[in-house]
Amino acid sequence: MGVLAVLVQTALAQDRRVTGRVTSSEDGGALPGVNIQLKGTNRGTQTDANGNYAINLPAAGGTLVFSFVGLARQEVVVAGQSIINVALRSDASQLSEVVVTGYGQNNRREFAGSVASIPPVRIKDQPIASLDQLLQGQAPGVLVIANSGQPGSAASIRVRGSGSVNGSNTPLYIVDGIQIEAAAFQTINPQDIETISVLKDAEATSIYGSRGANGVVVIQTRRGKAGKTRISYDGQYGQSYFPRSRLELMNSNEKINYELRRGGTDLERLSAADITQLRSIDTDWQKEIFQIGRTQQHQLSATGGNESVLFYLSGNLFSQTGTVKGTDLNRYTGRINLESNSGPLRFGLNSTVGYSIQNFQTEANTGIASPLNAIRWANPYEKPYNADGSYTQLRSGQPNPVRELNETSRQFNELKTVAAAFAEYDLPFLKGLSLRTNWGVDYSNQEQTIYNSRFGQAGTASAVKGRQGRLARDFYKSTRFTGTTSLNYSNTFGDHSVRVGLYSELVRLKYGTFGFTGYGLSGILQNEAGITQNNANQIPDTRGDGISNALLSYFTTATYGFKNRYFINLNARRDGSSRFGSAYRYANFGSVGASWVITDEPFMRELTTGVLNSLRLKASYGSVGNQEGIGSFASLAIFQARGARTSQTISSYDGNSTVILTQLENPELRWEQKNTFNVGVEFGLFNRRITGGVEVYNSITKNLFLNDQLSRTTGFNSINRNIGELQNRGIEIGLNTINVQTGDFSWETNINFTLNRNKILKLTPTTPERGNIAGNTINRIGYPINSNWLVEYAGVDPQTGAQQFRKPSGEITTTYDPNDAQIFGPREAPYFGGFTNTLRFKGVELSALFTYAFGNYIYNNDRSNVEIPDYYADNVSRALLREWQKPGDITDIPNPNLPHQTAITHFLEKGDFMRLRNVTLSYNLPSELMRRAKMASARLFFQGQNVLTFTNFLGFDPEITGGQLTGAQYPALRTFTVGVGIGF
Repeated sequence: MGVLAVLVQTALAQDRRVTGRVTSSEDGGALPGVNIQLKGTNRGTQTDANGNYAINLPAAGGTLVFSFVGLARQEVVVAGQSIINVALRSDASQLSEVVVTGYGQNNRREFAGSVASIPPVRIKDQPIASLDQLLQGQAPGVLVIANSGQPGSAASIRVRGSGSVNGSNTPLYIVDGIQIEAAAFQTINPQDIETISVLKDAEATSIYGSRGANGVVVIQTRRGKAGKTRISYDGQYGQSYFPRSRLELMNSNEKINYELRRGGTDLERLSAADITQLRSIDTDWQKEIFQIGRTQQHQLSATGGNESVLFYLSGNLFSQTGTVKGTDLNRYTGRINLESNSGPLRFGLNSTVGYSIQNFQTEANTGIASPLNAIRWANPYEKPYNADGSYTQLRSGQPNPVRELNETSRQFNELKTVAAAFAEYDLPFLKGLSLRTNWGVDYSNQEQTIYNSRFGQAGTASAVKGRQGRLARDFYKSTRFTGTTSLNYSNTFGDHSVRVGLYSELVRLKYGTFGFTGYGLSGILQNEAGITQNNANQIPDTRGDGISNALLSYFTTATYGFKNRYFINLNARRDGSSRFGSAYRYANFGSVGASWVITDEPFMRELTTGVLNSLRLKASYGSVGNQEGIGSFASLAIFQARGARTSQTISSYDGNSTVILTQLENPELRWEQKNTFNVGVEFGLFNRRITGGVEVYNSITKNLFLNDQLSRTTGFNSINRNIGELQNRGIEIGLNTINVQTGDFSWETNINFTLNRNKILKLTPTTPERGNIAGNTINRIGYPINSNWLVEYAGVDPQTGAQQFRKPSGEITTTYDPNDAQIFGPREAPYFGGFTNTLRFKGVELSALFTYAFGNYIYNNDRSNVEIPDYYADNVSRALLREWQKPGDITDIPNPNLPHQTAITHFLEKGDFMRLRNVTLSYNLPSELMRRAKMASARLFFQGQNVLTFTNFLGFDPEITGGQLTGAQYPALRTFTVGVGIGF
């Protein structure tokens, strides 16, 4: 016994104690529950609630491994150290080991569905008001098009392509279990977000049934963290710049010479001295309405709690002025998240209130009163102001862009509340059985005001009664309730694990509007007090509307695991929607999926030692439905009362009010249904220096919503019916690499690539060959949805200067025939993705995100408007300087004196682009300095947004939804900011 005691005492004497603290590299906050293990042994420990730890190690030391879910694993050689403090950073390569579906969390290894997790660190501090725009290039299968640089504007998101023609293609957005609208992101603070998951295939989305047909974006806001209360301040300030257009217009000399050569304008009546005077003027109309934008953001947050109660509080101010004068967004948000975990009962509240004020300009139109169009068409040899300061009346008769900007105001105010409360109880009579209920509301109160003075074009147009200005004010109120109750069971029996959930859910929306337009404005008042009524034609118009719809669902989920490496997922759901006829309101959806962790097999052990660290195979098949985008009363006949005093005078009868039919009844309208097959593999190589995954999918949407053409004798051109099938299929690749990791330096790369091809499989039997044509687009079997439908341009006849066209047979002709139109390329990019490089050296970090999209075509109507030779009294494209003038001229611009066609491929351009979306340079001050200053962390950063764009598209910006640049484009902002983040 004495000898044994001596040996024990000797062994203990050889051990030494190492202590330290583990914090987050983002905010310096303590990280409880971090695993710390001596590499190659079973000896380990965990951090406490304050992030502290202590561990006994052999005298020889060794290597400590620090690991935590969602954070990068870090190894530290002990050597002679007795105190080791570590700051862990988010691990983009893991893409998180937890899958958040909105109804709960799943371990990634057992989840067979397709999901992309986006670490919030990738979008942190970006100076964009709308969260959806921040997702660009962040995940495979998710195409995000900004579409507008106007402050607060929402982006367009497509998850694995467009699955509907007449229905909605917008994904479902879930925040803390509550459905919200995409437009709501301008009043939700992105800095409050903790996790973002994009659910893509039927296995992942079928839990949402009919609401998940277009993918689901699941967002969880930040929760409190146990331990000492941590207070953080984040602030930034920057400037934005309007990009130059690649569509070049004529300068003063060029335009004057062009007009004089063509003749027919009032320049011919001017003297040589007057023309010389005009040549000395060269107004850049873009500079007259553009400005340097300003962006600032401030946030103060606090988090803390104990083992029983956790809290997170935040307040945020975001202010951004756009690069077009008179456009801006001011947003004020507050959030409180509380959670109690005492005993078997858990409950909590997640709530945010936001108020935003947005001043905006019209975009995506061809209106002459829109300043973003007028800057194209105003001649450069004219000034915005006369010598006495009054507005210039342009010679061409076009509105003065500066006057239109100053004489019109458009404002949109919104009060937004999203709140959810939950309670969960562990039932005592069966281990693993719990009851949970989650209820919440998405409430919006909106007001829009548009003021057109009695001096500008918009206030004196023929549509304005009395042509003496107008004021329009509209009020909108939307309330969506979501209630979900579930009974859940989870347990493990030896090699078997089971999780089952039974759910019921109710989603109900009520939406109402009221508005009026008053005419005859006098004085300087820009509100109701300025409205006068000088004659009977100036009686105000009133309007209103209201809708209500509901969705009732019952569903179940089940996951079975064997030996923690074989898993089966099952989902079944029944949805009932008020939008369809009584015979088709209910539909059944479901999915089945399986996953296999191959590297856990005994026969793989030799391969997993150094090369192949993880390998998982997954496959799934399932169905989801779609009811969005067709209106709340899509199957019903709709009547509307109209009166002789409204602007819709055609609906009156014999001078009296009447009721007219505006929509035909279709009681057979039913759900669109998307069936998706998905197979994928996930892997980790070389000690997880390379991780990633590849997925292949095939989706078919049946009962496609499409306009079926009707006989004109019905009084309607078409009716929305289920008459087609659409396919989306593709491949997604995600790859994360740690290229260099030596000492204090590391270099990581994240790459994602998507190929998605869609095509129409079936159409109504009455129009399968011709297809459904709408303007310059067509839906035809075997081709992508909304393909370009144009006559092929074959250049200019050198002898006459006439436009030439190529018929489908290949014959060249100068006779334009719309029946010669053909399909030219898809409007939605089939190839897209992004790649990020991140370099770190001690406290310095540099990251750069590039995004790209290519393979699509854009019809450039904005370019068409400045190449039409008949419009030469206004400013025109420099391309007209090379127009045909005499026999023998070789050019692509035709004789201006001959008929001119625009529905041709001459105005069809490739939409390919690559953009340096974001570059960030940051510096975290040393921890020793922070300790002396009694601060947890301090971070300084510089950031650039939309820094460079590589494209051949002739316009401001190739990021366009719908495949057509109509006009009045407000491109993405080039923004540069500096900021600071401080933690206490």
